[in-house]
Amino acid sequence: MNNEKIGQHIVVFLGRYSIHLDTIILSWLVMGILVLGSWLITRNLEKMPRTGQNIVETLVEFLQKLLEDNMSPEGQSAFPYLATLFLFILFSNLLGVIPGLLVPELKSPTGDLNVTFGLALVVFLLSQGYAIRARGLPAYLLSFFRPNPLFLPLNLVEIVTRPLTLAFRLFGNIFAGEVLLLILYFLVPVVIPSLWAAFSVFIGVIQAYLFVMLAIAYISSAVEE
Repeated sequence: MNNEKIGQHIVVFLGRYSIHLDTIILSWLVMGILVLGSWLITRNLEKMPRTGQNIVETLVEFLQKLLEDNMSPEGQSAFPYLATLFLFILFSNLLGVIPGLLVPELKSPTGDLNVTFGLALVVFLLSQGYAIRARGLPAYLLSFFRPNPLFLPLNLVEIVTRPLTLAFRLFGNIFAGEVLLLILYFLVPVVIPSLWAAFSVFIGVIQAYLFVMLAIAYISSAVEE
């Protein structure tokens, strides 16, 4: 931990572009965990579920209920993406906390603004796609001029700021948590950092929930307007 630098990444260059190699590797690690875990849990489904299957079924039912309570039927076809989004953010948030206590090189992919902005951008594109499908392209374009053409700049600003706020909110909370955990390791080894890590698990779950709730709100708003 003493050699860790806050916000440091393993950077490789592809022409003029820089790539955070560690973020890519850790993101793929999370995806691998989800794919392998899904396969292991669902390969032998039983009518009387055991612990793993029971946890997954409870989680799926919770997310389905979340969509049913907060979204019209037209937008509920987004469930597979939103459920995957929740799991990816959740495991990404926890990767830098639980294993990170033992292996400092493991950081949360969501502690990289590039990742959170990418997730927010997909939510933005998905919500606009649902809006076009629900209202038709002409009505969708005309909505930017309501209640009158003078509101066009404000409507454009609003639609652009949505993915930005989503990205910065998730990034800020996860990055700040990792920074504080690192500082606590310098100041008070073991006990306080471990307590903060436990609290960070709670924060990671809440942030995944809030991100998906906002995604649901944006898609639901796009469909119903």
